[in-house]
Order: sequence, then structure tokens, then C-alpha cells
Amino acid sequence: MKFKILAGLMLAAGAAFLTYTSMNECIAVAAGANGELGIAALALHPGHAQLYCYTDDAGKKLRFILARGDDGKVRSAFDACRQCFTFHRGYRIANGELICRVCGNHYSIDHMAEGKASCVPVSLAHEDTSGIVHIKTSDLKSGGSLF
Repeated sequence: MKFKILAGLMLAAGAAFLTYTSMNECIAVAAGANGELGIAALALHPGHAQLYCYTDDAGKKLRFILARGDDGKVRSAFDACRQCFTFHRGYRIANGELICRVCGNHYSIDHMAEGKASCVPVSLAHEDTSGIVHIKTSDLKSGGSLF
């Protein structure tokens, strides 16, 4: 009986740790006076992605991903998919892919706007000028229901 309790506690602790690390590996960013985020993306290498988070005025953490494709273009998406967002788990980033933490679908950075079945990364508008990615806070807030 003690073994079952200990095993249950270890399983619960492991699940709590995975949930905590999956939601807290983002780089916090803040908006400027103009209502835009300006993120230096020069260090983002082709085939790599990074998770960012912005905290809105209500204290809600809005997570998004910036990725650079093999073609050198920066891509952006919310850390949520159209089907699985209700679970609030987002994606993990591994080996040049976004992997849905709920259904397990893989999206290569070069094709992360293309979905499989109803699981599709939610696009986020951005502008890339001279290595600085600009994202409007209003665009981020429009995706608040995903979180």
C-alpha cells in the first residue's frame, strides 16, 4: 500500500514538473511606448525557434513562437493550435519542429502554418525589419482566448 502511495506521489510530482517547465521556458518581452514589441531576431538561426511570452495589462501571459526557416525568413505563431488550445499546453520545440503537447503532431519550421487535420498552429502577424521583429500588442491580445 505504501508503495502505491509513493508511486502516486512521484507520478503527480512528475506531472506537475512537466506542466511547470512546459509553461515557463519562455523569454519574457515587454512592449514599448508605441504598443509594439521589438525583438532582435539576428541570433535566431535557420531551423531554430524560440518561445516568448508577453504579459498583458490584465496579467495574462500570452505565449508566442518566433522561428527562422531554412530560407532565412522569420515565422511567428501563437503557442497554441486551433484544435488543442483548450488544454493550454502549446508546443515544445525540438530538432527544427514544433510538436503539439496534446496531439503530438509535428510541424517543421518551414511549414508551421500548414496544419494536419484540425490541429493547426495559430498564426501571429509580425513585421521583420533589419533583424528586428515587430509585433503589435493588439495582435497579441487578439489571441488572448487561446490562453
